[in-house]
Amino acid sequence: MYFALAAARFAPVRLLGIAGPDTASDYRSLLEPFPIDVSGLAGGSSHTFVWHAEHDFVRWVTARESAEPGCDPEWSPQLDAAARRADVLFAASLDPRLQSSVLDQSSARLIGCDSMTTFMHGDAATVLSVVERSDVVFLNRDELRTLTGVEPWLDAARSLLGRGRVSAVVVKAGPDGAAVVGESLLIESPASNEGDVVDPTGAGDALAGAFLGTCAALERRDSGVFETALHNGVAAASAAIRTFGLDGLLAFAGAPRSRAV
Repeated sequence: MYFALAAARFAPVRLLGIAGPDTASDYRSLLEPFPIDVSGLAGGSSHTFVWHAEHDFVRWVTARESAEPGCDPEWSPQLDAAARRADVLFAASLDPRLQSSVLDQSSARLIGCDSMTTFMHGDAATVLSVVERSDVVFLNRDELRTLTGVEPWLDAARSLLGRGRVSAVVVKAGPDGAAVVGESLLIESPASNEGDVVDPTGAGDALAGAFLGTCAALERRDSGVFETALHNGVAAASAAIRTFGLDGLLAFAGAPRSRAV
């Protein structure tokens, strides 16, 4: 949801996922006014995945977290013909085996991926295989350290460059903003200081949505577009954290436009 709304400000989006009967109709209604195709939103028989987290606003990490998988184990992602042909694909943070399944079905020219330390501790090899099949990798500093075993964060990001398709690593750093690391490239963008941080949930997905949405809109995947993409990504993340839930990103997405075919 965070990724889709942020990306929809720049380009049409096809959403793929699963939701239970408790939320599916609400999600469809919420996204319907925007250029977001929800035909790939499957309906599960049990409740929607629920994530519980307590945010540490000193270290900017989750101090405690737990999850109720709900209908997620029922899901086997299937891309329709249009989704398979999409030029840009984002494999959001989820079980790396599901991410791999989606990548197997896609012919995208630009692939982005995200992950979490939970998956890295459980199946680091599969997480790395997904990373190596991606062009742009979105990770925070702790995730980079966990995945690569390298410090400091800049060295960790550079250690992923050239592994498979990886040409850029977007490093998320909470109140320190974000950076894009590539071969002979380092672009940093400070975080916005406007307004209070209410809920940092979804900030990373919002950043990835605006970043890849910018690349899709400009039909570019080279380093020359990354500064604009990062600026837009940080702006989307800032919008996401100023409210609880999606209200900030609904405003960021702007006035609804006609739906893309």
